[in-house]
Amino acid sequence: MSIAVLKSALVLGPLALLAAVALSAARAQDPSEGIDRSLTTAAIGSSSKQDAAPRALAIGAYDPHDAVADNEALTLEHVFVYWQKPDRALINRKIAIAKRQGRALMLSVEPYTHARNWRAGGERLFADIGKGRFDREIRDVCTRAAKFDGSVYMRWGHEMEVPSERYPWARRDSEGYKRAFRYFVGKCRELAPGARYVWSPMGNRGLGVYYPGDDVVDVVGVPVWGLQKMDVDYWGHERTFREAFNEKYQRVASYGKPVIVAELGVSGSADYKNAWYREILDAATNRRTFPLLSAVVFFNDKEPYKWPMGYGSPDWRLDKAALKALADRQANEAASLVE
Repeated sequence: MSIAVLKSALVLGPLALLAAVALSAARAQDPSEGIDRSLTTAAIGSSSKQDAAPRALAIGAYDPHDAVADNEALTLEHVFVYWQKPDRALINRKIAIAKRQGRALMLSVEPYTHARNWRAGGERLFADIGKGRFDREIRDVCTRAAKFDGSVYMRWGHEMEVPSERYPWARRDSEGYKRAFRYFVGKCRELAPGARYVWSPMGNRGLGVYYPGDDVVDVVGVPVWGLQKMDVDYWGHERTFREAFNEKYQRVASYGKPVIVAELGVSGSADYKNAWYREILDAATNRRTFPLLSAVVFFNDKEPYKWPMGYGSPDWRLDKAALKALADRQANEAASLVE
């Protein structure tokens, strides 16, 4: 089976997989095994908790400098969109890469305010959204999403349950947030009916009061960061991926939706990073431990903000070991599909 056919099957789901296997004159396996059903339109659009369990792990990347634009192992392209001032050239470039590589597209829509500094007026943001004062922004980003010929995921207002000066939508107003999320989804569905919607908390305690409802959430995403020095300082040992992810996973699994690691970064020694890569790409073990986990999206860049307590700006970029691990995983998947 060609790489292009394999990637198409992984993104589009079981029907595409069966067709691809047939075209390759290979023996078709059970369509419920070895494929990522959570990233298909049919599965992700269902509110049934029984229909949402993923079978394999898709791998994506936020890659602002196009460092892995041609990597054949990636099946999802992640783009951040400042909705009040979108970088249209960047968005168009990323859409072109996703189309060329046969990847799904995830747009993380960041609902900043109309203030000069983007953050002032956060106390009025949700009310202004409900009054239609950001309809132009919604129309712009959702129209672009509708034009993409592939699977599109809209991740709106992420990490909302941790109030901070960084994000004006991250505030102690869960009811306002939920109304604004629902408003965005309602408007966007009119323009991009094929899009799927990602609710993406930080994964902290108290996230539940910000959940906007099963009818407007198709996927739940959380970030996971592995910073070796912080692990040792705060937990007294180097944590594993499963240890770092487990607590967040347990908090969101009850919704019965496909779960993604929407932002994944690892920074530390070569041994530390390699251990994380091995865990993340160990599909069989993750399927047992995290049955709803459907995708991991690497943050392939340096941290744009300084972490507190002197940790600086960690370098989350994929290194040679990670790229080799991705290539090995892809080769193993291709071999398993044609056995």
